[in-house]
Amino acid sequence: MIIYKIASKINNRISTAFFLLKYFILIKKKGKITIGYHVKLIPFWWEKTKLKVVFEANSRIKSNVIIQGSGTLTLGENSYISSFSVIGVNDRVTIGKNVMIADSVSIRDTDHNFSDLNKNIIEQGKSTQPITIHDNVWIGHGVVITKGVTIQSGAIVAANAVVTNDVEKNTIVGGVPARILKLRDDK
Repeated sequence: MIIYKIASKINNRISTAFFLLKYFILIKKKGKITIGYHVKLIPFWWEKTKLKVVFEANSRIKSNVIIQGSGTLTLGENSYISSFSVIGVNDRVTIGKNVMIADSVSIRDTDHNFSDLNKNIIEQGKSTQPITIHDNVWIGHGVVITKGVTIQSGAIVAANAVVTNDVEKNTIVGGVPARILKLRDDK
């Protein structure tokens, strides 16, 4: 067990150093961070704004995560994004302190426009709205969070939920689309 912990620390240091070296132009970090293997930043260079990722102290991204777009992602102090998650940020995604984001979560602040039936969807552009996830939030496995959503402090989003509307403080939501299941202070 001790050998595993030592090897894990060494692997984390190597993958973090490699990540910081590879993407130094896109990153701002405030304190120690941990980055797993195969974490990719995919900037949309053709856009007017450039992808930027801000890491607060003790923030972590586990392996096989993709962050793409032309906006700003802020990952708060002591928060983490688990493996196989995708963050699409063309405006702004702000994740507060002590936030847990489970595996295979999709957070996207952008939709494609599609209202003009005389044009191909690919030619109609896109619309963006920032996403804010406040402090002390737990996002379950496989959750999808769409543009313009704010998730207040203390909220829990159940596995596989699709969040299309704001989530109030200390509320547990789930389902497709997500709806209130319970308040955390209910007995």
